[in-house]
Amino acid sequence: MSRHALTGILSTCLLALVVSACSVSIGKNPPPPPPPPPARIEHVTIQGLNLRQGPSVTTGVIRSLSLDEAVEVLARQDNWIRVRTMDGLVGYAYGAYLTGFDIRPARRDPGKPAPPGGSSGLSPEEEQELWN
Repeated sequence: MSRHALTGILSTCLLALVVSACSVSIGKNPPPPPPPPPARIEHVTIQGLNLRQGPSVTTGVIRSLSLDEAVEVLARQDNWIRVRTMDGLVGYAYGAYLTGFDIRPARRDPGKPAPPGGSSGLSPEEEQELWN
C-alpha cells in the first residue's frame, strides 16, 4: 500500500472519529439533576412548644411555636427534632410534641413530688420544655 493511500485512509478514519465525537455532544443536553427529596412537614401538637438552639432543655429558646404550626423536619437527634419554621428559623423541638413521631413524653417519676400548683403528670424536663 502506498504512503499516499495509507495517509488517505488514516485521514478518513480520523475525520470519522472527530465527526462521531462531535455529533454525540451536539444538540444533546446533559440529563437534569434529580429533584430534591420532598420536604417532610409536620405540625406542633401543643401551644407554646419551645424552639431551642440545641437538642437539650439547657440551650436557649429561639421562640415559642404555636399549636398546629407547620415545621419542616431536617434531622433527628434522639428525641429532639431539628426543624425549620415556615419563616426560616432553624432549631430543635422535642419530638413528642410534633406529629409524625412516635415519641412519648417522659412521665414524672412517681417517687418525686408533683410540681407546685398540681400534678401535670409531666417530668421536670417536660415542664421546663413546655413553660420555660
